[in-house]
Order: sequence, then C-alpha cells, then structure tokens
Amino acid sequence: MDRMIVELYKDFKVNDGGHICYLYNNESNYMTNVVSFIVTGIRNGDYILLLENDRNILQIKEMLQNELSEKELTYLLFINNFDFYYSYGNFHPHTIVNHFVENIEPHLQKGASICTWGLVEWREDKEIHKNIAEYEEQIHKIVNEKGIVSVCAYDASRTSDSLKKVLHNCHGVLMSDEKVINL
Repeated sequence: MDRMIVELYKDFKVNDGGHICYLYNNESNYMTNVVSFIVTGIRNGDYILLLENDRNILQIKEMLQNELSEKELTYLLFINNFDFYYSYGNFHPHTIVNHFVENIEPHLQKGASICTWGLVEWREDKEIHKNIAEYEEQIHKIVNEKGIVSVCAYDASRTSDSLKKVLHNCHGVLMSDEKVINL
C-alpha cells in the first residue's frame, strides 16, 4: 500500500475530515493510491463512496480481491463517474452536489462514517473550469461540515494551470504522485 495516502487518510480521520486534491501523472500510481485509500478506509470501519470510470472500476475490483473479504467489500459503493457528474447531460454543480449529498446522507444518518474518492473527468466545455470551481467550493464546505475525508482526483496532464490554481483554492491539501502539500 502507498504510505503517503494511508498517512494522509489517518491524519484526516483524527482531525474530523479533509478535502484532498490529487493531481496524478502516473496511472499505476493512481491505481495504487485509490486501492490503498479504499483498503485503509474499510479496515477503519468506513464506507467508501467511489466515483470512478468503468475501466478503472474493473481493475480496482480485481486488485481488491487480494486485499479485502467479501464482507469488507460490502462497504464499497461504486458509482460510474460519468453517470454521476453528467446525470442530467452536463456538468451542473448544484445537481452534482445534491447527488453527492443524497449518496452520503443515508450513511451519516445511521451514524456510519463515509469517505469519498472521485475521479473528476469532463468533456470539452467552455464553462467547465467555472463549473468545476463552483462544484469544488460547495463540496469543500460539505466535507468540512460533515467531517468527511474526500479525495478529488484529476489527471494532471488534462488539467490546465488555470484550473489547478482554482483547485488549490478549494482544497486543504494538494497531493501528487510524489508529495503532499498542505494548502
């Protein structure tokens, strides 16, 4: 398991949650980190809401077969990230935030702890930076209010410098494949 994400997860659990922006460059490192996050969370007794693309979901499930029991895997909730972010045909921040709350609230109402990992991908869209910024600002507020550990993952090669600057402003921590920076 990747120690960096495990330590970051544990630090945030002790400190009532946190919002992490993960800008990854290497697909293999990304997969190691997401699996480490899931395993650490589930072994901590948390539910994990995973927003991920279908290709990665298959690989993640395969990697988890060696790490978690069938019972432990029931704590993992998979949602296709495209279906989640584009459920109404476009990346509409208010709708996505409502969808996020609808998915976490039932667990929180039962007293369960839930952590989230979302791979944010988008189509070409002139308004996407503005929409992502609005979405991330709202999610940041919810994550902090509810004490959730939440990772928002972005492919660094697809993320413009201007969007990276926006992401720095709506997260408490910036993580790359090599390091963690508190913002």
